[in-house]
Amino acid sequence: MQLQTNGARERSVPSVTDSLDRMVDAAQKVMADEVHLLGLEVSSGISTAFQSTVLLLLGTVLLGLGWSLVLMAAFNALSPRIGALPALGLLAVCNLVPGIVLLVIGRRHLKAIAHG
Repeated sequence: MQLQTNGARERSVPSVTDSLDRMVDAAQKVMADEVHLLGLEVSSGISTAFQSTVLLLLGTVLLGLGWSLVLMAAFNALSPRIGALPALGLLAVCNLVPGIVLLVIGRRHLKAIAHG
């Protein structure tokens, strides 16, 4: 049995074994390509996560330094008026109370996520 072609040459009909071999080879190539793409996606995801982590850490450090400078400026402004110890106490309370409130709220949200 012969296949019709565009006139260049005639090809014979492949046997079932040849067709299965070609199909298995094609499936293996597809799987190899998928594994390669998965590796690229994982590598890209790790790289992006690392960059984001570095940026978040750098931002956190800079924010902490900036907040420290704001507290020093507030202390320098308050200490001549109310004294050094009351100024430190006031600044401590102004930082600790909101911090504790945020921690309690965050803990409640985590408990809700864990139980819900």
